[in-house]
Amino acid sequence: MAGNNHKGILFSALLAVLSGSAGTASAASWTPPGVTMGLPLGSAFEPGLYVSNLTHYGTSPSKTVTADIPSLTWSPGWQLFGASYQASIIAEGLEVWIKPSTYKRDVFAPLLIPLSLSWNLGQGVFVSFSQGVYPGVATQTSLSTPGRTSGTAFEERAALSYLRDGWILSANTISGVTTSDAAGLKQPNYFNIDWTAAHAFGRWKLGFVGYGAWDIEKTPANATLGPGHTVAVGGLIGYDFGGATLNVEATHALVTGGNTNYGKYDTHVWARVTIPVTGFMPAAAKQLIATK
Repeated sequence: MAGNNHKGILFSALLAVLSGSAGTASAASWTPPGVTMGLPLGSAFEPGLYVSNLTHYGTSPSKTVTADIPSLTWSPGWQLFGASYQASIIAEGLEVWIKPSTYKRDVFAPLLIPLSLSWNLGQGVFVSFSQGVYPGVATQTSLSTPGRTSGTAFEERAALSYLRDGWILSANTISGVTTSDAAGLKQPNYFNIDWTAAHAFGRWKLGFVGYGAWDIEKTPANATLGPGHTVAVGGLIGYDFGGATLNVEATHALVTGGNTNYGKYDTHVWARVTIPVTGFMPAAAKQLIATK
């Protein structure tokens, strides 16, 4: 379990566990690229119950995506294989406008993460592994046919984070393996990476963020335009209000090809709020820094 001197970072990171949620209505990553930027998923949370919400909006000449993602994370303080254990459930309300005339609005399949383990390796280094699943739920924002399921996706996450002397460095990877839907259409397996290089200055946090995402196979779902891939970079600003924390990020896609979650050369804005419900309220959260 992480020490008291960086609990603020861990508390802020809560929002990231949330962040794996819904893909858009095309062949795409089920967890959208970028939703864990700015947050060190390698480290664990203090015991307690936490809620958070991510709202993000992206637009391009071809597509506009708006999403609101509430989540609940339980950290019981258990140790398993020398790691801190926690579990999460994430929902999402999603709007997709594929220009000029296709509009969809509904919830997406929830992401269930029953197992997340984080190891403290010392010297500010943390690694984690999580196993999650998107069950087959029929919605209008299905990746395949509106009103049907997209199949099922099994998602593994691995993260490496460095939290020390105010630095927040993290690489969060997400790998998804999908099954066919009821009509036999299979969405492609995918790989995402979200990265962060930031530093805390008292209550403020400033830094750079970015993401990359790739389809790692070709299926009928992405056969027309080809496997999707995108890379984006941007900036982050965060502030602690004395309990609740806010992160705001903005990104612009430099590379986009094939079927993707977002439009070509998408510009995106993300706003993250995290609030503890029960458990420890770390004094270090007021600083959002990691020290020795």
